[in-house]
Amino acid sequence: MNPIPLHPTTDAALARLDDADPTLHDLVKAVAEEPGWVVRDLVAAVEDEDGDRDTRTRLRRAEVLTAAGREAEVFGDDQVRCEYLLLGAIAALGDDDRLARTRARFHELMGDRAFAEYLDLVPRPRPANAPRPPLVLLAGLPGTGKSTLAESLATVLPAPVFSMDWQLGTLVPFGVLRPDNTGPLAELTLIAAAARQLQLGLGAVVDATGHTRAFRARLESLADSLDARFVGVECVCSDATAHQSRVEGRDRGIPGWPATVTWAHLQRMKERWEDWHEPHLVLDTAAVSPETGLRRILDLIAHADTCTPGSWPTHRARRILAIES
Repeated sequence: MNPIPLHPTTDAALARLDDADPTLHDLVKAVAEEPGWVVRDLVAAVEDEDGDRDTRTRLRRAEVLTAAGREAEVFGDDQVRCEYLLLGAIAALGDDDRLARTRARFHELMGDRAFAEYLDLVPRPRPANAPRPPLVLLAGLPGTGKSTLAESLATVLPAPVFSMDWQLGTLVPFGVLRPDNTGPLAELTLIAAAARQLQLGLGAVVDATGHTRAFRARLESLADSLDARFVGVECVCSDATAHQSRVEGRDRGIPGWPATVTWAHLQRMKERWEDWHEPHLVLDTAAVSPETGLRRILDLIAHADTCTPGSWPTHRARRILAIES
């Protein structure tokens, strides 16, 4: 089997090395001067973890190139780029935990790079006085009722609902999902689907955990760039017993995807939730019926179409309104 060819920038980086068997530190210095997809940011991530052992340990060049070729294959590339050279060097060190973290960071950076292209999209011409399309995020932990509300809302608007779990389920048969890429991949597929709808002047509903500030901010930025209205809804369930019963008793029937998650998994997800400080609607589905919740979301969408985000009700006021029966 022929080895995967080196990208010209990788050839140039290797030409800078004085020693046939470089250290990771040597490789970092060599690739830092080359252009690449995200090589400089990846170098920064590697340097953040640099230690004395990495500075002293000599790596066999052949082993590094072999490992770099495997990384290129994992990422479906036909050339060994500088980014893969860094990953290959870490693999040659035998530090599996660090390799996993660096791969995950690489995926995050590639997601950042790809997302920037969606912000360059231009909305299609619309009829005069046409309302801005809504982009509604239904976020929350599993079992909080966000999917039920998202699907009801999509029917009423009408607008398509893009579910993270449904999209991930389609990828399972192809073996492309890994711990280091599932998050960025899932987020970008949702962003791509929503972006095209907004570009056409149509609304979209996103059904996702939405536990990170970065993902929520991206959706808001996307809506702004495509002259749409972003509406954020956080679903919670204040009754722990009811919440656990919902999670453990459900079967969502999503092809390729688990029927539900364990309560222990949900608790781990809860620890990863990042506070949502921007104005948004909070619905406690233990206290508010789906019908009432849907009505409040529709009211918020209508309000968002007639005023700027800065004049929306305050976050505190929304929280108070959200828990009333």
